[in-house]
Amino acid sequence: MIKKDGLLCKKEIINSLREDALELLSKIEIKEQTNSTNDDARESLKNSSNILSAHFAEQQSAGRGRNSRKWISPFGKNIYLSLAWQSDLSFADIEGLSLAIGVEIAESLKNNTDEVIEIKWPNDLLINQKKLGGILIETSSGKKGNLEIIIGIGINVFMKNEDAIEIDQDWTSLENYKNRSLDRNLIAANLLNNLVQLTTKFKTVGFGGYKEAFENRNVLINKDCEVLANGIVDYRGSVVGINDKGELLIKRNNEIINLRYGEVSIREL
Repeated sequence: MIKKDGLLCKKEIINSLREDALELLSKIEIKEQTNSTNDDARESLKNSSNILSAHFAEQQSAGRGRNSRKWISPFGKNIYLSLAWQSDLSFADIEGLSLAIGVEIAESLKNNTDEVIEIKWPNDLLINQKKLGGILIETSSGKKGNLEIIIGIGINVFMKNEDAIEIDQDWTSLENYKNRSLDRNLIAANLLNNLVQLTTKFKTVGFGGYKEAFENRNVLINKDCEVLANGIVDYRGSVVGINDKGELLIKRNNEIINLRYGEVSIREL
């Protein structure tokens, strides 16, 4: 790929990758435009024997977040990345995976800002209560009985107000809190370094190895919240933490309720 000013460059990303990431990543793909990097990752899993491949785009025309919400993807401003992972884990093994990924993303970005990057269960990254990025994990059973995992990530880096007219929640960009000049190629490489590390570490330690780090960034801890099912408020309670499965623990009256990823949404009061 010929580098264009300000755009992602495969050579520059590779030059900033650690040796272990270089060894495990079979492919790094960068498109100027695509429907969805998660779709690109799925196509790679279908047609390739690669264990790990990374799929970037400068713009997505049909990017999506949790619950099929549209992910706003202006050209050349942010990071849109999907990691395709042919895993030997089971569905039970990946409980808490999105939270562990959130920890790794926050760690990979922390040198770019003096602000704490927090995580809102189950898949949002925040700075000062504003959404910086999100995670979308999609899974399916592979032909050989393996688990195919797609880790989709969107990080706002240089997005401006005029890019975000359709966004209906508080959001921010890394640029608003930067402590140094931001380089999207370096940010992309650091993300890959941490995500590749996760694919080996998670198999050994599971979410338990990330639980403390998640709690240190848990934006909902000790907060009163509403629990929503299908967009309708079901009940209110106070967040008391997380368990070893990555389930959010809500105290309602004298009862502790475990919330599983994908079943409900939660909104701070």
